[in-house]
Amino acid sequence: MIEQIKLSMRISHDKLDNDIDANINACLCDLSRVGVATAGKENDPLIVKSAEFYCKWQYNYDGSADRYERAYVALRDSLSLCGDYNAK
Repeated sequence: MIEQIKLSMRISHDKLDNDIDANINACLCDLSRVGVATAGKENDPLIVKSAEFYCKWQYNYDGSADRYERAYVALRDSLSLCGDYNAK
């Protein structure tokens, strides 16, 4: 997942890998907190997109942190209401 997110943020070096990985893990924890089952879904397009929005929010990507926060929260909340993503 980290390579997909780095590509979306136009990052080609590995200097931020540990920090990006920490943000991905924080995102997955937040998704779990609201009832989204993330185990085994690390390659699911909506989980990856959630992590992308989260990382872009945390890094204020393109000066649009507010936009990415809103996108992340909306997707997170939608996933938490979707039966296919509910933690059992």
